[in-house]
Amino acid sequence: MKKLVPLVCAVLLLMSCKKTEPEVEVQVVSLPTKAIPESTLMSQSVITPRNLDQYLFLDDCLYIDLRSPQDFYEEGHVAGFVNLPFYDYIADFEGADSAFFEMTVQGGEYLGDVGSFVDRSGRGEQWIRDTFDSSKSIIAISTAGVESCYFLNLLIQLGYNPAKLYNAGSFTTGMGGDIAYRTYADAQYLVPGTPLYDTEIIFRPLP
Repeated sequence: MKKLVPLVCAVLLLMSCKKTEPEVEVQVVSLPTKAIPESTLMSQSVITPRNLDQYLFLDDCLYIDLRSPQDFYEEGHVAGFVNLPFYDYIADFEGADSAFFEMTVQGGEYLGDVGSFVDRSGRGEQWIRDTFDSSKSIIAISTAGVESCYFLNLLIQLGYNPAKLYNAGSFTTGMGGDIAYRTYADAQYLVPGTPLYDTEIIFRPLP
């Protein structure tokens, strides 16, 4: 019993000297509230190329790059964004056989307005709903922020909540005072472009 007492004391002493791990503060990031919930314009967006890095890799958010595949790979892209080309695949204003929707002036004052998309394939609306979870927020980026606006207007036309749709603006070409992501000096998640040698991308007509 006498030998056991010193041993117990030694164990207790070691336990009391054990360093406690510092508490790590977990910062929960959420998307900013849109100043104008119904707006899809890049000029009125609360997410821009300058602050986009703060809102990447969120589980409850989809990140869509609407440029052509050639531009996506050759110009580079933002890490975490998925390339789904707007023209020739999602919609087109010339009635491309490969696009789900055709942009017309009916239902809207201009091409690309809410109400100006016609489901020419008969399967476009279902494809949109299967591809883009309406319970998640969606951040879209494009060449100059125009296709992003069109795409978000299409989603609104199909009943998506505009308050959860964000136009991150331009990846390639800044407009006015808006800078393009790839020319933003502090961009942390810019994936450099790579040439597509001897590569041709063809959009086949929908069956």
